[in-house]
Amino acid sequence: MNSPKLVATGCLVTLTVAALTYIYWLHRKRSRSQANMKVIVPRLRSFMVVSDKGKMITGRQIPRLVLVRPAVDGNTLTLSYFNKVDLTVDLSQVEDTNTRVTTEVWNDRVVGLDCGDECASWLEGIIERKCRLIYHASLPATRSTDIPAGYKYPLLRHDDQSLYADLNSYMLMTDESIADLQTRVPGCKLHPVNFRPNILVEGTPSAFHEDMWKYIKIGDAVFRNVKPCSRCIFTTIDSRTGKKDPNMEPLRTLRKYRCLDKDEPTTPHFGINLGLDLPGLLREGDDIYVATVLCKQLNRA
Repeated sequence: MNSPKLVATGCLVTLTVAALTYIYWLHRKRSRSQANMKVIVPRLRSFMVVSDKGKMITGRQIPRLVLVRPAVDGNTLTLSYFNKVDLTVDLSQVEDTNTRVTTEVWNDRVVGLDCGDECASWLEGIIERKCRLIYHASLPATRSTDIPAGYKYPLLRHDDQSLYADLNSYMLMTDESIADLQTRVPGCKLHPVNFRPNILVEGTPSAFHEDMWKYIKIGDAVFRNVKPCSRCIFTTIDSRTGKKDPNMEPLRTLRKYRCLDKDEPTTPHFGINLGLDLPGLLREGDDIYVATVLCKQLNRA
């Protein structure tokens, strides 16, 4: 596969990585200043809670699920939740046991390895329903992005689908766009982690400047902007409290000015989904090199 040429379609902009929430979320005891992200074999979205009938369970249905803090160190998964005793799971043993569970992610059939009865019982004590935790491990990825001919997002590829995520494994947001939204919902304190970006960027010339980016180089890795990130009820759940905003914010406000796709008139977009072209190492503080769609669009931003 040929690497993209970043100067092919327009202007270059240099920015800075403010945070890599991928690593900060999974390795919560590590300081943000030390965070880095190796995008060769990502663990992100490789775990999923499912019901005893094999249906996926997320914070959309049970908001307090977002308060479970996972950390992966080598082959050990540690789950933490408030004053509950931490649970550790030996992932190598999960792979050796090889108990497979079949489920679906948005009508796509997927398979995972059951993490065991002790793990299930620990989670059931939090969400108060029967469930299992499954782990994708090194199982073959069975999901493929269905792209019709002439699709409106030409940089989206069939192999961009992730393990258990809604679409891609990588999603980028900017401080400036979040700050713009904050001015429109002053009564609702916004935190970047509520939007679940892998990569948080600071220093853009304006809010939503990322909408125009085509290729993005961070550290040694090169990404494509495959489509705007569609937003749902999950944005209304506070990651610090596990509670849903009673006024449906900021989703209600996003719907007033960020519905970018005429085929999805009630679905707002916030952040950009990325496809990976060139694997590499990312660090907080890295410069970012961006190729925009058109120089004239950049000048109007």
